[in-house]
Amino acid sequence: MSFDNQSRLDLTIKRPSLFSYWPLLCLIGIGIIGHIFFLPAPFVNLEYVYHQSAEVITNGLGLKPSLLHLSEGFNNPLGNVIAIAGTQSVFGVTEWSSRLSSLVSWLICVSAICLIVCRWWSLSVGLLAATIIGFSPLFWVYGGIAYPDVPFTALITVTMFVSGHATYRHSLKRHLLAALLFGLATLFRYNGTLFLPAVAIYVVLQMRLNQKIDRITNWKIDIIKVLSIYIVVYGVILIPYLVWTKQVVGMVLRPGFVNVEPTDIRFHIVASVPRLGGYLIWLGALVLPFTSLAFKQIRIQIQQPSLSVVAAILIPVNLAIIAAVRYLEVTSGELFGEMWFGWLERLFPMVLIQLLRFLFLTAGEVVIAGLIVWGRQKMWPNTFVVLWLLVPLLTHSLYRMSQRYVMFFLPPLAVYMAWLTVKSGTFGKHRTIAIALCVIYMIIYPSMGLFTSAYYSAEGYAAADIAEYVNEKKINIGASRHNPVLTNSAYLIDESRFPESDLLIDHRLVALGRYETIENVVYVREVRVIGLLMKRYVIVQLS
Repeated sequence: MSFDNQSRLDLTIKRPSLFSYWPLLCLIGIGIIGHIFFLPAPFVNLEYVYHQSAEVITNGLGLKPSLLHLSEGFNNPLGNVIAIAGTQSVFGVTEWSSRLSSLVSWLICVSAICLIVCRWWSLSVGLLAATIIGFSPLFWVYGGIAYPDVPFTALITVTMFVSGHATYRHSLKRHLLAALLFGLATLFRYNGTLFLPAVAIYVVLQMRLNQKIDRITNWKIDIIKVLSIYIVVYGVILIPYLVWTKQVVGMVLRPGFVNVEPTDIRFHIVASVPRLGGYLIWLGALVLPFTSLAFKQIRIQIQQPSLSVVAAILIPVNLAIIAAVRYLEVTSGELFGEMWFGWLERLFPMVLIQLLRFLFLTAGEVVIAGLIVWGRQKMWPNTFVVLWLLVPLLTHSLYRMSQRYVMFFLPPLAVYMAWLTVKSGTFGKHRTIAIALCVIYMIIYPSMGLFTSAYYSAEGYAAADIAEYVNEKKINIGASRHNPVLTNSAYLIDESRFPESDLLIDHRLVALGRYETIENVVYVREVRVIGLLMKRYVIVQLS
């Protein structure tokens, strides 16, 4: 199957030597060394649910009790739990062994992006794309946490690479492999389903292009064949699991977690625009140093008067989006989603945070606009990368958002940013700018990732200290997964400290901000990072 010159990507170019990949080896080494100090820290943010669910399997109790335990805290499939059980069975049931699968997935994702992008474009683009995704604070931090997000991102990244190449080469065997990988990825997170429309759209577009070029008369049948492979294989993998989940748990998707109740449909439709804005805020923040390059690319396509008009429209629109995001965060809570900036919002006033959100939102819009302009240049692989990012991004905006989901969109965005930076660096007048932007990124973003890892580690040790005090003093407290201290330390507290009757509860656990105070405090444990007070965990005696 042939393609026109504008769509053709030469995959017969000479591969770089193994020695050329030494920057990738350095990145992998930094990833291992940078994470290894934080892997043994106590769990945070309900990590222990995955840990305990895996321990059920490790102890030989089977998949059913493991799923029942997992469903009490999360609405995810068992894929990540089984992976954790695998590492537990080899290295023992510890915090670091339960996090090991995420670190390995981080390594796989970074390596896959580098090697495949090197093949599709160039060595420089591949190495820079791997660096951008590897040092992204969000991806970095979750590479050391026992959540399924990094393993899923690694799987869906490899899956999208395979499916895109299968479409380009018109290989049914590669499509079969991609369909199998889709099924596997969805067993880690149901979000995998939201990437299938991107593949379907690209298959249709590429087949239609082939029909125009090669005068193929049966292109519609070819489309049906390809899509049937995905539907059948995906269904064979997923449907039995969903049926089994329904039998074990009583439901497939718990409304309390995913908020898809019919009465909320109108809210989710209206909230989709602020949610999209929330995702763009994060995307803009994660690639901010490279935004100027995307802006230069846009200026080539748009005249100055038009840019002025666009800016005049975007400023009030973005202000409205920022206000809507903040309003829905406060009034709707879990129904809208979580998109806050973690420790940044503990250190800086809300006014500054809102200004940063405006800056990041504008940057995100510029990057997406540049991505679309770039995608129109070539059907393969540019358009495919655009669909890979935009289609799941739009579908994710239709239900509860989470900043963790942003990392699913980072691989295609990293590819575009790397390509844009390398291209800018090939011209003498822009070479210095491109190098400076890379240096800025490699200084600021890894530092933020390490600081965040240290912050989570400090949270874990502080909560563990609180748990030790509760056990030692035999204090009775209320059990709640929503308690900000217990989300970290509940697994370390003796079950006898959670009485069945509320009348027996004599203390409660509270998380205080840097300057908050409360009465009747019997014990305080500060959360500090490099000496900087972030918050305090306290035990309060009930009167």
